[in-house]
Amino acid sequence: MDQLAIGCLRRAVLVCGEFLHRIFRWLQVSYWIPPPRPNPPDTLNSSKWGIHRYIEVQHIKLHYVEKGSSSKPLMLFLHGLPDFWYGWRYQLSEFSKDYWTVALDLPGFGCSDSPPYSICYKLSNMARLVCDLVTALGKSECVLIGNGAGAVIGWHIVNQYPDKVSKYILLGMPSEAILKQLFQTGAIPLKTLLKSAFLAYSHEVLPAALARSGDYAIFNELLGSNAKPQDLEAYKYTFSQPLALERAVVAFREKFLDFFLEEYEYRVRKSANTRGLFLFRDKDCFSQSPAEYIELLTSVYHKLETRFVPRVGPFMHQDDPKTVNKMMAEFLGMQKAHPLRPLGNGSEKQLVVKEVCNNCYGNSQTKAVDTHHEGCAGNCDGQEHKHFLDKPRVPISS
Repeated sequence: MDQLAIGCLRRAVLVCGEFLHRIFRWLQVSYWIPPPRPNPPDTLNSSKWGIHRYIEVQHIKLHYVEKGSSSKPLMLFLHGLPDFWYGWRYQLSEFSKDYWTVALDLPGFGCSDSPPYSICYKLSNMARLVCDLVTALGKSECVLIGNGAGAVIGWHIVNQYPDKVSKYILLGMPSEAILKQLFQTGAIPLKTLLKSAFLAYSHEVLPAALARSGDYAIFNELLGSNAKPQDLEAYKYTFSQPLALERAVVAFREKFLDFFLEEYEYRVRKSANTRGLFLFRDKDCFSQSPAEYIELLTSVYHKLETRFVPRVGPFMHQDDPKTVNKMMAEFLGMQKAHPLRPLGNGSEKQLVVKEVCNNCYGNSQTKAVDTHHEGCAGNCDGQEHKHFLDKPRVPISS
């Protein structure tokens, strides 16, 4: 009993100490005013990532970084919020041998001009702009890659403009219609809804000021503890530019307000049949379990494969580029893929093969474990890899 009381007292002291530390830090002027960054870090202009170019689409000057020959099939990358082309640097290099890789700065982000009206940030308008960009680049279709908000735009393009997409790989976020279904069933956590409402209904100056606090500490959290200093500096420099964060808040607001509309004016109302890949992680901010939305996705996007990426954050393509690139290459037919193991009878069941099993996932990183990781999905008996989804399919318009 005495040990329990001492433990509770220690815990209370630690909590109070952390609270006072935060109070003192918040009272410092330097916490709210980050140091100036007049010059970009060298990594932003490094030639190893690709060549910087500009193009005008819908009277908006767009910036993109390309690598590879334009005679090859186009692979177009769409970033999330808050992000810009630099997030796809590892994929630009990896796939440039077989594709013309193009990482776009969406309007208002990075070096792209802001759209003349905030309504341009709406999902349907962004989708049309991306399709017009594909045409402006001299291509009739592309392999579409998207993460976060870029994935939400990607789902819309796949469903509404399927002729513009030959294949697609989307990371981390289901479509807006699926998110709405999760909201209606109460699957989205209240914390996520409150944060979204704050960004959507407060003036953009306040969220931008909070994002600048602690010398743009938000990017330390998004990129994770393993991020390289030059990568952190690239993000902090880009979003320290005038109104960069404010534009990100406005873009989120325009997409969020459409989220509550009961009907969408979709040109096409049918299930998508383009072959695609969806990469998901174990914990998301919008759902307690991926099983709650993957079944919905596969009911709308029929030729959709799903793969689990362990130990990653919202920027999974940067957290673990080796694993993500491998899964992408397997899907595109550039590498031999691990076959999905059929499970039982019936078309309403789906099996997702994890890249590492639950035993490996919890073990410390030893040499033996690392060796096991290399061929984990093939070496294990398969039981540890099963991510079994057997919920009834719910038809939904995306």
